[in-house]
Amino acid sequence: MALNESAAMSYNPGDDEQAATDGIQGALVKAEQQLLNRKGFKGLGMTKLVGGQDAIIVYVEDQQTLKQLPADVDGIPVVGEVTGEIRAL
Repeated sequence: MALNESAAMSYNPGDDEQAATDGIQGALVKAEQQLLNRKGFKGLGMTKLVGGQDAIIVYVEDQQTLKQLPADVDGIPVVGEVTGEIRAL
């Protein structure tokens, strides 16, 4: 059985970098840069709101840090969650 494929795909590595700076991925990178060295910041990730909208979830140590979070980053809503101190086992 012979396989004959002719599915040419262009390779543009710069496109991946551009895609990473758009939408929630870009907002996630920007949020991490803004929050990384703040006291009480424990981590972040992506989530979805009840209506299906993308959002950034930020894990913080306490209520005080939670109050300092921005409402959004580049138009992407920020949701905070108090986790307390996180330690490796």
